[in-house]
Amino acid sequence: MNGLTSQQRKLLYLLGIIFLLIPIIVLGRPGDGMKNAADGKSDPGGTLSVLRSKYDLGESDLGDVDASGAAINLVLLGMRGVAVNLLWIELDQQKDMKRWAEMQATTKSIVRLQPHYERVWDMNGWNLAYNTSAEWDAVPDRYYWVKEGAKLLKQGVARNVRSTELNYRMGKVLQHKIGYADESIDYRRYFLSDPDPAFKKGPDLEINPDGIDNFLAAKVWFLKANERDVFRPQHVLDHSLFISTPARCQFDYAQALQKDGHFGEEARAAWEEARRAWTEEYGRMPIHAVIGAEESDIRMEMTDEDIKSIAKTPDDEFRIRKAVDAYQKMANYRYWRMRAYCEAENETAEAHRSLYEAKVALKAQEYDKASAAALKGMEGFDKLLKREEYAQLTDEDTLCEECMLGWKIWDDIYQLRQEKVPEDFPLKWLVQIKMGNEQIMSQVNKQFKRLFLENRP
Repeated sequence: MNGLTSQQRKLLYLLGIIFLLIPIIVLGRPGDGMKNAADGKSDPGGTLSVLRSKYDLGESDLGDVDASGAAINLVLLGMRGVAVNLLWIELDQQKDMKRWAEMQATTKSIVRLQPHYERVWDMNGWNLAYNTSAEWDAVPDRYYWVKEGAKLLKQGVARNVRSTELNYRMGKVLQHKIGYADESIDYRRYFLSDPDPAFKKGPDLEINPDGIDNFLAAKVWFLKANERDVFRPQHVLDHSLFISTPARCQFDYAQALQKDGHFGEEARAAWEEARRAWTEEYGRMPIHAVIGAEESDIRMEMTDEDIKSIAKTPDDEFRIRKAVDAYQKMANYRYWRMRAYCEAENETAEAHRSLYEAKVALKAQEYDKASAAALKGMEGFDKLLKREEYAQLTDEDTLCEECMLGWKIWDDIYQLRQEKVPEDFPLKWLVQIKMGNEQIMSQVNKQFKRLFLENRP
């Protein structure tokens, strides 16, 4: 080698480079993208291309391809990590300085550089929907940023079609942020009729293409997450809780109908669907239970015969019963099953309707009507909660708060008239129990003050 001239050495190096490039080109040769062609003449490409296709590791297998993002990554060569770190620093600074437009642009740059890092979509979508939206005063402006967060998550799902957790996060924003925020009354209305004039009083089709309630839209995303979970398990919740999310959304929808003043067949049917989804779908899904050192496949809905059929010994039967009980408690399964059966009854719907009418009447200062409606609702719930099969509902805070609020309306009217409150009245036993519950009474007093006292002249 030392006897070679400089020119000869350079030529030898060049030949070596060419020799090494040959296997790289052969192994990495891309396919023609027609692997499903009917004529069978498609070119699968080199060995690496075949392996990428076999194990779904190619860019197009992971999700939609962003040509601009791929080009940026190519130009940056090995400096992508440095660029991403600088962009994250810049994003935090822009957030602190409330430079929202620049922050949104920086977010888009980050996801272009890390399109298949799911945490990027999750964090930035959550940041827009929750943190950025809270910085604005006007409710329509807040809703705009909630939508931006949801849209970013939806793009993340498109770029990562096999993702389980991004489908879940998308559903969570529609369920939790739109359905349970302090502005939920406005958000839920905007979800069906967007305040932006561009949508002509209809929904923003990018996040609500079917024009349905936010809880039903969230249910669709949770169902997709459950489908993905079979192939790519999530790490957000225990499996038994994760697969319950579609049914829980149906419960949320049924409760929202009542809160909005719908108590007819629509609400009853929503509760009946919630019961079916809870007991016949979720209740029959297999759950791999681990109790101590033992493992079993169980279901939430298991009869004595079901347990005995899979138990091999008396000890095994005891262990399976223990597992079913533990998982039912974790998901609060028995309560929601009982609640669904109760709410599907006409008597329950009428009791809810009466208490709702009492609220409306008191706001309008129609005291006689409010008192009569509240008393009727109290009578209805008094009968229901005394039934043995529904006795445990007295431990449910939301329902008890509604009952206590109805009593407070009825009692308040007597106070306004300076009349003596009757010693015996429906739900007296519940009032005596819950009066000492600071959490419930705090919520009841807050609702009463916000809904009624602040509206009086």
